[in-house]
Amino acid sequence: MIHYRQSSILALISAAVVSTGLTIGSSNQAIAQGGPSPEARAVIQSLSEEERQKFFGMSREDKRAFIQAKLKEKGGDTAKSSSGNQSGASGNRGGGGGSGNRRRRPPPLVELTSVVKEPLVQVFPITGRLVANQRSAVATKIRGSVQRINVQVGDRVKAGQIIAELDIDRLKLEADLKAADVIQARAKWNSAKASRDLLQQELKRLEKLKRSAAFSQARYDDKRQEIVRAEATVEETAAALKRARSSRDLARMDVKDASVSAPFDGVVVLKHVSPGAYLNPGSPVVTLLDDGNVEIEADIPSNRLSGVAPGSVVNVRIGAKTIVQAAVRTIIPDENPLSRTRAVRLMPDTSKIKSKLVVNQSVVVEVPEGQAREVVAVHKDAIVNRQSGTIVFVFNNGRVRPMNVQIGEAFAGKFEILSGLEPGQQVVVTGNELLRPGQPVRVKGGGGPGAIKDLKGPASGSGPEMTREQRRAIIQSLSDEERQKFRAMSREEKQEFFKKRAKNSGGPA
Repeated sequence: MIHYRQSSILALISAAVVSTGLTIGSSNQAIAQGGPSPEARAVIQSLSEEERQKFFGMSREDKRAFIQAKLKEKGGDTAKSSSGNQSGASGNRGGGGGSGNRRRRPPPLVELTSVVKEPLVQVFPITGRLVANQRSAVATKIRGSVQRINVQVGDRVKAGQIIAELDIDRLKLEADLKAADVIQARAKWNSAKASRDLLQQELKRLEKLKRSAAFSQARYDDKRQEIVRAEATVEETAAALKRARSSRDLARMDVKDASVSAPFDGVVVLKHVSPGAYLNPGSPVVTLLDDGNVEIEADIPSNRLSGVAPGSVVNVRIGAKTIVQAAVRTIIPDENPLSRTRAVRLMPDTSKIKSKLVVNQSVVVEVPEGQAREVVAVHKDAIVNRQSGTIVFVFNNGRVRPMNVQIGEAFAGKFEILSGLEPGQQVVVTGNELLRPGQPVRVKGGGGPGAIKDLKGPASGSGPEMTREQRRAIIQSLSDEERQKFRAMSREEKQEFFKKRAKNSGGPA
């Protein structure tokens, strides 16, 4: 394979030199055969790989000028004899064929992560929704016409804030009238008490005359009956006073209730009336939603309720990337006979959520299936599939070695490792496609368990952002025909080529 590759490169060199038409100092035989001069071939062979790639991208005139400049730098004489050319060519072959003048390729750059031991539990996704703990149509308590609406749909209000105001002119007059009734009732009550007290004094004077000849038993009995009647009048006027006071208080309460206030903090989601509308007691004014206190409701099949017992904690996915924990508050004891599901209410931990939650927003509740078990796990990108089986490259003392592994279940971007790895080992997660056993590598960011975090950054996919190793890996993956076309491209075309290759593969090779 190596000899075939060298012969292919020599053939490309010959084709490139012939395309220049350059036969500087060549022998008559070389000219007759149309082949390149030994000096030109030696110059190309002495180039580094990067210089050779630039050379193949040149035009015919640029190639000729490039070789002439190289020959002048080396002190070559185009007028030398054929024997001199041959000796010079052999010297150039010796210098250009060796690998000592070429740049040594640096070790490939890789990223590492640790093999971990963690609990594995399979989950069953159930679509749920966010529900508000409080949603109410705020109604008026009295009848009257609407004078003013102080809020619009979408406004946020605090508890006790005035939402609407009814016309209170009539209510104030009624309150004043009730207050006058109270004054009148109090006066009657005071008059009744005075009459009773007077009769009681007269009865006491009659009692003192019981042993005298002027005492009249009939008069005494009549006075006692008058006192009983006076006591009844006092009680009657006292009740009238109490009734008048209650009527006054109700009238004053109506004046206060003419201002409709918010019962809790929330947002106005619907406005039912406008100024001028006449309302009866219980007529809705606005619909208020408390979006600050939300719960999750999910209809879970009855045969999976064992994973969501009250008090247990499960993961809930809100949107594409947000995952929060939610505690199961209760299971509603009402089963749907058609779907055989029960509504489960969960309280999410919203302390780490920056965006405002929306009522009726869809969420995914990860219902656990069975009990959790401890497993050895590794990131999914560490797995490499080869014809010989599934392997993972283990990092140790600057080098990597392949390790055959047996994988189990997949979960949370990881694979369960049944055999082949131990917790704490460092494995390669990026740059492991072209690694060889025992190959030295460079570790991005110094490696360590946290190296996997670098995978979340933006992938480099264009020329200046790609490393030399990534470009070289793309070139090595080309066929001979594609490699020839690549070397004939201009610099701009090559950069565009790398961009397309990186985009099609989802990132740099």
